[in-house]
Formats: sequence, C-alpha cells, structure tokens
Amino acid sequence: MFDEEKCTLCGHCLVECAYLAYPEKKAKIEFKKLIEGKPTPVTTECITCCACNTYCPEGANPFDLINQRQEETGTFKVTDQALSNMSMASQLPSKVLKGQLGKPIMNLCTVGDFLSGVIEGQLFDGLTFTKGGDYFCYIGWIHLGKPSKVKENAAKFVNNLTKVANDVGTKEVICFHDDCYALLANKAKEYGIRVPFKPVHIIEYMRDYCKAHADDIKKLNMKISYQQPCASRYTFNKDEMLDELFKLIDVERVPRKYDKMYALCCGGTQGAIANVTKEEVEKWRMKNIMDGKEHGAEAMVFLCPLCTLSLRSRAKAQDLEPYLLSNLVRLALGEELTVGGAGKKFS
Repeated sequence: MFDEEKCTLCGHCLVECAYLAYPEKKAKIEFKKLIEGKPTPVTTECITCCACNTYCPEGANPFDLINQRQEETGTFKVTDQALSNMSMASQLPSKVLKGQLGKPIMNLCTVGDFLSGVIEGQLFDGLTFTKGGDYFCYIGWIHLGKPSKVKENAAKFVNNLTKVANDVGTKEVICFHDDCYALLANKAKEYGIRVPFKPVHIIEYMRDYCKAHADDIKKLNMKISYQQPCASRYTFNKDEMLDELFKLIDVERVPRKYDKMYALCCGGTQGAIANVTKEEVEKWRMKNIMDGKEHGAEAMVFLCPLCTLSLRSRAKAQDLEPYLLSNLVRLALGEELTVGGAGKKFS
C-alpha cells in the first residue's frame, strides 16, 4: 500500500527504473501528478515489475500507487489474450493430493503443471499438494493493471488453504510460486486478513531441507545467473535465504548488473502489454540473458515457472544451462532430472 506520508517526492523510484529512467526533474513532476490523480505517462509506460518499491529510500511503496492509478484511469492497455489467460486461471479444476497427516502443504497455485518432471524426488515426499483455481492467489492481476482483483479474492484464497491445512493437521503452507508467498506474507496483512497458518517460501523450505540433509549434498561447483520474479519485490528479505541455499549446494550467484535490486522482468509481463512490440520485449530479454553470460555464468536459474518458460530456450541458446531452482537442489541431492533442469530436454 502506498504511504503518502513517507513519500518525499524525491523521484528516485522513476529515476532508477530501468524501463522509464526519467531525469530527476521529470520524475518529481510526474510522481506528484500520480499523487494528485492527474494524467501522467507513468501509468502507460510502467511495465508493472514492482521494482520501484525496492528503490524507494523511504519505503513508501510507489508501485502500489502507480498500479492503483493504472486501474483507475484505464490507461494501462494489455492484450485480450493476457486478460483471457488470467481469467481462466481461476477456473482451472482444483485438486488436493493428500500426503502424510501433519506434514506441510505445498500450494502449486495454477503453475505447478507448467513444467514437466518438476514435482518429483525426495523434496516433495509426503507433502500434501493443492492446485487449481481454488488455490490461485490472483497476484498476477497486478501485471494487467487490475490490483483490485487481488484484494477482492485474497480472503477466499486464504480460507481455501486454511480448510486443507486443518484437514491434514498442519500449520505450514509452502508456496511453490513466489506470487502466493507475496499474497500471504505481505498483501494479506495490508488487507487486514488473518493468515492462521505459517506461509513458508519454497526457498526457505529447500534451505532448511538442505541443512537437515547436509551429508547427502553433492557440491555443484557452478556459476549461475539468477532470474528473480517480479513478486519477490514484495518479500525481498528472503534473498538472504537464497544466497544461503546457494552456499549449501556450492553455487556461485555471479555479480551482475541486472540482479537483486536491479533485476529485470523475464519479459512475460512486457509481452502482455498491448503497446510494447515483440522486438522491444526481445531486446530486454536478451539484455538480461547476456548480462549473466558476460559475467561468467554457466547456467541460468529460475524460481518462477513462467519465467522459466519465457527464458529457458533463449538461455540455452547462449550456452547457459537452464534450471528451475528446485531442480538445481534436486541435482545437488544426487537425483536424476528426468525432463532436464527446466522441464525440457534440449537436443
């Protein structure tokens, strides 16, 4: 939620933005217009990557205001296909695949089946899985300029997970998708919704699993480029957990320009915007990939299945072996990846 009292109109959020990169004077003027509800090109030009929330030195959450104005003005135009895809997500058949009583739930949201051969191996043994429309967090609607959809459905999402948690006797829900964790650990509090279970990010779960099974770890000795999902901007503190996990499996996250605070969108969000050309989307995707390659990475690691689909073939074409993060951990545990590191076998 945007906190106007914290905002000093410094313009830093729009100056630091990789996509807008406004001069300081223009940034201050345009953000003042946002606060006053006046027309501004920001609502059209913002690609909804949420990065400006991490750039703000005061913690005012400027993106939340931009996103609100995008919805209010209708100036953020997305493709009909993107709207259709997001609408269908809530209609997907729902399933609860029960595991051992007392063991955590892993919520796969609507993305758990996007990649082949991923939900396999010891990491997932005994867990209960929830997936489908009833367990869809709706966070993706912010990328279509409609944040109200998230708020309207947040309580239903929490309630549906709570029912399963009570049924299987657990107080922990592991979030396979970064978006779900953003809703449970950040947005639910903002909306005044009580979450009666502990949301556990999959990074935290895998870090703790590797600590508990340290003797089983096969050191990978690998240099990687990490693709951070946009929703990570809502829960940026878990980045320390990620670096701890990488250390446990002997993976070096190469220092590069487009990482951590300055991470780029995978291109999926830009691809949904009506006024952004395919050439422009491809330019940013390749800037991201080449940044990793030029800084010595030998692999590209993804947390989000959508980011994986967006970039895995492009990464492979640049000799960066693509891995979903959970598959990288499985590799370190000595498991065979039946459908490759990113849910696809490359010939």
